[in-house]
Amino acid sequence: MTSENDQDQSLGQVLEAFSLIIGRWTAVGMADRILERAGIDADAASMTLLLELRRTGGAARPSRLARATRTGASNVSKVLARMTRAGLVERVAEPDDLRAVSIVLTGEGRRAADLIDRTSVEMLGELLKDWPEDDVARLGGLLGRFAHSLRSSFPA
Repeated sequence: MTSENDQDQSLGQVLEAFSLIIGRWTAVGMADRILERAGIDADAASMTLLLELRRTGGAARPSRLARATRTGASNVSKVLARMTRAGLVERVAEPDDLRAVSIVLTGEGRRAADLIDRTSVEMLGELLKDWPEDDVARLGGLLGRFAHSLRSSFPA
C-alpha cells in the first residue's frame, strides 16, 4: 500500500517530467527543427494550425482554431494570412451563412501536415530507439489514458 506521501512524490515526478517534455517538444526551436527536417517552408504557428486543422477533419472556423490553440483571434488571422499566401489553406464561405468562413486545408496543406507528422514520429523514434518495444507500447498506452482523462476533465 502506498502512502499519501509516496503518491505526492510520484505525482511531483510526473509533473516535472511533463514540464520538461511539453517545454521541449512544443518549443519554437523544436518546431523549427521538425519543419526544416520535413522540408516545409512554414513557421511554428503555421505548423500548429496545420495540425489542428487536420485534427478537425481539414476545415474549421478561425474562431474555433483560436479556441483550440489558446491563441487570440488577431494572431490566428495573421497566421492564416501567411498560410493562405503559402497555399496551405484557403478561405471558403459557409453555405448556411455567407458572412462566415471556414479555413480549409489545401492538398499542399494536407501534404505538409502529413510530412510534419511523419517527421515528428521519426524524431520520437530516434529518441526512444534504445527502449524495449514493450516500454514504448506501455508509454503510449499510459499517455493515451492520461490524455483521455485530461480531455474529460478540461474540454477544449
